[in-house]
Amino acid sequence: MKHSVGKRNRSLAVKLLVIAGLLAVIYWAGLRAYAAWHFLAAQSVTNTMLESGRPDQPGIDEANRSIALALKIFPRQPDYLDLAGRLQEMHASQVGVVGKQQRELLESAADYYRAALSVRPLWPYSWSNLLGVKDKLGQTDQEFKLAMRRSIETGPWEPQVQLAVLTTGLRHWSSLGGLEKGLVRDKVKDALIKQPREVFNIVKSFGRPDLVCDGDVDYQQISQWCSQELASTPN
Repeated sequence: MKHSVGKRNRSLAVKLLVIAGLLAVIYWAGLRAYAAWHFLAAQSVTNTMLESGRPDQPGIDEANRSIALALKIFPRQPDYLDLAGRLQEMHASQVGVVGKQQRELLESAADYYRAALSVRPLWPYSWSNLLGVKDKLGQTDQEFKLAMRRSIETGPWEPQVQLAVLTTGLRHWSSLGGLEKGLVRDKVKDALIKQPREVFNIVKSFGRPDLVCDGDVDYQQISQWCSQELASTPN
């Protein structure tokens, strides 16, 4: 009799453990779904604003509320952190946001990108995002140079990363060391393969024909520009 009771108790305990395990899985899945839903809601609002080219404060606030709920559940999820940083940047770009407030928003964005990189250090877009914020803050320090190098190393053929590196590199050319200048020059050559028009617009805006006119270039506008520059250069 005692053996039978003990067997039933063990069987009941196993069933309870299975049920508890299933409930834990269901709870965890529910949390993930809840966080993902808020992330997607924030992402949708953000993408709509970016596509319109007119980010507005109500939209930024709405997206911030959604991403805050997602981060409350998963504070180290790198996609959530990257989007939160992007929203801080968008807030900093609003009309009337200047001085200390703007700087604090950009520093907050940088903190989000750093947190994302602490979890996912090989993601080129987080490095590129951090590079962009350092650019806006005018901070051409060692972290700026590290972000540039890591952007190039982790995303050598990512179009957006290439353009971010070229733009920030040329804007702060005088602050770069020999290593970083060499990397930017190499990235110009790489980017010309995939997006010559975009590279041409950036290089021309900074008046740097030396970066594209030292070899054979198939893109007609660049060839014409190089010919004009050569013709206007005194012998």
